[in-house]
Amino acid sequence: MKTLTLKAPAKINLYLHVLDKRPDGFHNIETIFEKIDLCDKIILKERKRGIKLLCRPKLVPGDKQKNLGARAAQALLAKTNLKRGVEIRITKKIPVACGLGGGSSDAASVLLGLNKLFSCKLSRKELLQIAEQLGADVPFFLLSASRAMGRGKGEVLTPLRLKRENWYILVYPKGLALSTRKMYQDPRITLTKAPYGVKIVRCALEKGDLTALDETSFNSFESILRKKYKQILQIKKALKSLGAYATLVSGSGPCVFGIAQSRKEAMDISRNLRAQERDWQVIVAKTYVNNSKRED
Repeated sequence: MKTLTLKAPAKINLYLHVLDKRPDGFHNIETIFEKIDLCDKIILKERKRGIKLLCRPKLVPGDKQKNLGARAAQALLAKTNLKRGVEIRITKKIPVACGLGGGSSDAASVLLGLNKLFSCKLSRKELLQIAEQLGADVPFFLLSASRAMGRGKGEVLTPLRLKRENWYILVYPKGLALSTRKMYQDPRITLTKAPYGVKIVRCALEKGDLTALDETSFNSFESILRKKYKQILQIKKALKSLGAYATLVSGSGPCVFGIAQSRKEAMDISRNLRAQERDWQVIVAKTYVNNSKRED
């Protein structure tokens, strides 16, 4: 039986402006995605029939109807009418329900992996059609590009030039997990207007200008989260005091990130944060660069 091992990288949002609610229940957004090298490990193993799902740690959704990786496999098998099965082993490194897109990345990796494992020869367009049905972030993870601007509900994507790889310090309060669906249901989410447009942030990012990025990065969820969870503001202040740039909530939170100018600076900031507060989980990561050749 054939086996395939994959990496599923996390993402951050360097800009996220929630615009308005759509007739389909989603929201129109403008965002800038970036993959980071905090990755889940996925092993796909061919089996005669059925989908078997194994997850570590067990707090990860093990229900095949709730786990996006398993749902991706079901959707691809249905699309191709293949009478085959797969065992999916997911080892989670990406924190669950923290705004880092782990479930969406797992789903995209399963789609790409099964397309290769079973020689389905589905086109990028066909894979994107499946991805859009699974979740708004899933199409981004099908791209080989490290960064992309997203519009619509996040599925209208423009890959961005990678001027420089960034080093990030990720911080989130231990035990705090937030539902993206519930966060988007908050009626205040469309009321906060961004001081700068997405093109300004894109320009700063493509120039590698951390000072400009510090001034222009934005997330519509931040004002709501800061009022509800005091730890969010505390984390932002701590990162800022230690010299991090563009401190921002990722996605719908609660993970907060800051940008360092080098690996050494990122490691120094992370050590200081761990010494300050034991109730925070601190992770250092950098821009994820996919060297495999895949069409964007």
